[in-house]
Amino acid sequence: MLAMLDQDESVIVPHEIGHGFGLPDFYEEADMPKTDFPAGIMQSGSSATVTPSDGWMIRRVLENVKSRYSF
Repeated sequence: MLAMLDQDESVIVPHEIGHGFGLPDFYEEADMPKTDFPAGIMQSGSSATVTPSDGWMIRRVLENVKSRYSF
Protein backbone atom coordinates (compact mmCIF):
# COMPACT_ATOMS: atom_id res chain seq x y z
CA MET A 1 0.00 0.00 0.00
CA LEU A 2 2.81 2.45 0.79
CA ALA A 3 4.22 2.08 -2.72
CA MET A 4 0.87 3.25 -4.12
CA LEU A 5 0.76 6.54 -2.18
CA ASP A 6 2.55 8.42 -4.99
CA GLN A 7 0.01 7.40 -7.64
CA ASP A 8 -2.37 10.08 -8.90
CA GLU A 9 -5.47 7.99 -8.18
CA SER A 10 -5.06 5.57 -5.33
CA VAL A 11 -8.35 3.95 -4.33
CA ILE A 12 -6.82 1.95 -1.51
CA VAL A 13 -6.06 4.88 0.81
CA PRO A 14 -9.55 6.49 0.75
CA HIS A 15 -11.12 3.02 0.98
CA GLU A 16 -9.09 2.20 4.10
CA ILE A 17 -9.84 5.64 5.60
CA GLY A 18 -13.52 4.73 5.12
CA HIS A 19 -12.93 1.77 7.44
CA GLY A 20 -11.51 4.22 9.98
CA PHE A 21 -14.89 5.97 9.92
CA GLY A 22 -16.65 2.65 10.47
CA LEU A 23 -17.72 1.90 6.89
CA PRO A 24 -17.91 -1.76 5.83
CA ASP A 25 -16.57 -3.46 2.71
CA PHE A 26 -19.00 -4.18 -0.08
CA TYR A 27 -17.13 -6.98 -1.86
CA GLU A 28 -19.74 -9.73 -1.70
CA GLU A 29 -22.99 -9.37 -3.63
CA ALA A 30 -25.03 -10.14 -0.49
CA ASP A 31 -23.30 -7.30 1.41
CA MET A 32 -23.82 -4.64 -1.25
CA PRO A 33 -26.57 -2.04 -1.01
CA LYS A 34 -29.53 -2.26 -3.36
CA THR A 35 -28.81 -2.04 -7.08
CA ASP A 36 -30.04 1.56 -7.26
CA PHE A 37 -27.55 2.73 -4.58
CA PRO A 38 -24.96 5.10 -6.13
CA ALA A 39 -21.36 3.99 -6.60
CA GLY A 40 -18.97 4.51 -3.73
CA ILE A 41 -15.36 4.00 -2.71
CA MET A 42 -16.34 1.14 -0.37
CA GLN A 43 -17.86 -0.87 -3.24
CA SER A 44 -15.19 -2.89 -4.98
CA GLY A 45 -14.40 -1.35 -8.35
CA SER A 46 -17.39 0.97 -8.51
CA SER A 47 -15.61 4.30 -7.95
CA ALA A 48 -12.04 5.58 -7.93
CA THR A 49 -12.97 8.62 -5.83
CA VAL A 50 -15.01 9.42 -2.75
CA THR A 51 -18.62 10.07 -3.79
CA PRO A 52 -21.75 11.60 -2.25
CA SER A 53 -22.93 8.10 -1.30
CA ASP A 54 -19.76 7.68 0.80
CA GLY A 55 -20.59 10.95 2.56
CA TRP A 56 -24.12 9.69 3.19
CA MET A 57 -22.77 6.47 4.73
CA ILE A 58 -20.36 8.40 6.99
CA ARG A 59 -23.19 10.67 8.17
CA ARG A 60 -25.34 7.61 8.87
CA VAL A 61 -22.60 5.96 10.95
CA LEU A 62 -21.94 9.18 12.88
CA GLU A 63 -25.66 9.65 13.59
CA ASN A 64 -25.76 6.19 15.17
CA VAL A 65 -22.60 6.80 17.18
CA LYS A 66 -23.81 10.22 18.33
CA SER A 67 -27.11 8.86 19.63
CA ARG A 68 -25.42 5.93 21.35
CA TYR A 69 -22.85 8.01 23.23
CA SER A 70 -24.82 11.24 23.77
CA PHE A 71 -22.45 13.74 22.18
